[in-house]
Amino acid sequence: MTTRAQRSRGMPRRTTAVERPSTRVPMIITGVVAAVLLVAAVAAIALSGSSPAAGLAEPARAPLSIAGSPLPPFTDATADAAAGREVPTLSGIGVDASPVSIGGSDGPMAIVVLAHWCSYCQSEVPELVSFLGTTGMPDGVKLVALTTSIDAARPNYPPSAWLDREGWTVPTLVDDASSSGLSALGMTSFPGFVFVDADGRVTHRHAGALGASAFGELVAGLAP
Repeated sequence: MTTRAQRSRGMPRRTTAVERPSTRVPMIITGVVAAVLLVAAVAAIALSGSSPAAGLAEPARAPLSIAGSPLPPFTDATADAAAGREVPTLSGIGVDASPVSIGGSDGPMAIVVLAHWCSYCQSEVPELVSFLGTTGMPDGVKLVALTTSIDAARPNYPPSAWLDREGWTVPTLVDDASSSGLSALGMTSFPGFVFVDADGRVTHRHAGALGASAFGELVAGLAP
């Protein structure tokens, strides 16, 4: 008779397999971390693209610097009280976060005044962009802009992102919370235009959209 002990003699003993730590958990964690970093990077790129200049304050934090006498309020296109007067110099920060100055020494020029929430401005900007891309400003004549009446609670904010989407490359000054630049130019509606001759004096102003054709005729008259 063979006992259980005898049967087991000479037979290999059973051993319990030693479990090795799984490498799947660290790999999963690494994958999750990489995915989170990728999402964060994409979000950062998207956010940086929403405004051309990181940290740009709209409206400007500091009041605009204004030199010279402000123009009288624009009320009558047929007898503009600003005609012949020297345009004041406005200095501050542009939509690209660089210093911008608009003044008589820059003439001849056209100053366009824009509000981001104004539907007429939103229609006029593409017209002007098209004009600049096809016809272009006459030699010696500049186009500059003022973005004003800025309100984060109103549509199409911030103006810098709006202008960037439209392909607007015109030097553009950011007005302050009091719209000091708007007041200095005497404009009360949007879009608004101030046309300045080579001597830095106002030839005329216009309230409302012009369109590419009319704008082209007016700036051609400023050419030296």
